Amino acid sequence: MPRRKKKEEPVKDEEQTLSDLRVLELKNFLPEIKLPRPIDPRLPDVPGVMLLIMKVKSGKSNLMSWMLLSEQTLGGKTPIFDLIYIISPTAKIDRSSQAYFREEFQERIIVFDDLDNLEPFLRDILEYQQSFDIKSPDEDERPPRVAIFFDDISGYLKRNSLVTHLFTRYRHYNLSLFCANQTCRDLPTAVRSQATSVWLSSCYSVIERTKILEEWGDLYKNKLEPVWDYCCKDRFNYCYLKLDDVEPRVFKAGKDGFQEIDYENFKNLDKPMIEDKDDNTENIITDSYIDNK
Repeated sequence: MPRRKKKEEPVKDEEQTLSDLRVLELKNFLPEIKLPRPIDPRLPDVPGVMLLIMKVKSGKSNLMSWMLLSEQTLGGKTPIFDLIYIISPTAKIDRSSQAYFREEFQERIIVFDDLDNLEPFLRDILEYQQSFDIKSPDEDERPPRVAIFFDDISGYLKRNSLVTHLFTRYRHYNLSLFCANQTCRDLPTAVRSQATSVWLSSCYSVIERTKILEEWGDLYKNKLEPVWDYCCKDRFNYCYLKLDDVEPRVFKAGKDGFQEIDYENFKNLDKPMIEDKDDNTENIITDSYIDNK
C-alpha cells in the first residue's frame, strides 16, 4: 500500500500572521490637500477645532484677528485660508475686529450677523464645499480651505440642528472651526468634545474652573490648574492647550510669546518652561499683526 503523505506543518510565518491582531492604519487613497505654506508647528492644526474660553475684556477678539490675519500665524501675504466666515453679532462695532473690513479682505472675509438665519447660512457653506471633488487630482477642483469663526453665539449653537454634524464632520468639508465663548458650560457637547486646541484666560469662577478642569484636566494628569494660573498671571497672556499632538502639550502664549510648560514637573519654579534649542521664533500676540494697520 502506498504510504500516506504526512500533513505539512504550517509555516511559522503564517502562524504569526494569523495571530497578529494589531489594528493597522489603512492607506489613505485621497490626494493630500497641502497647505499653501508651512505654519509654526506650535500653532493649532489645520483643519481643526479651536476653542477660546475667555472672560470679558480678555483680548479674545484681538487674539482671533491675530490668529487669522498675521503673517506669523495663518494669514499674511500667503494666507492659509481661501475663505473666512466671521459669525458675530458684535464684529461690526468691535475695535479689534475692524481689520476684517479692510478693502484687501473684501473678497476673502465675510462677516455675518443675521443670527436668526444662521442655519440656512451654514447649510449654504456646506453645500458650496460639497460642490467640489475632494478626490480630484486637480487641486483647483478640490474644496477650498475655509475657516468659520463663531464669536460668542453659544445660545444659537445650542438651538442649531447642524452643529453636531458640522463639528464632527468638519474635515470632510475641509473646514477649520474657531469658537470663542465666555464660558465652557454653555458650549454644546459636540463643540467641546471635538476641540483640537483650547485657549484659556484667567478665571475667577469656581464653577467655571471646575467645568474646564473636568473637561480637559485628566489629559494633563490633573496637574493643569497651577499651570493655568501661572500662564494667565499677567493680562493678555493665555493658557494654550494643544490637544492635537500625540501627547497633549500646554503653552503660555500671548504678549510674551510662546513658551511650552513642563506640566508634569511644574512647581511654580522660576523656569518651568521646556527649552527648545531649535526654536528661534518669537511668536508674540500683538495688535499690530497687519502691516500699516
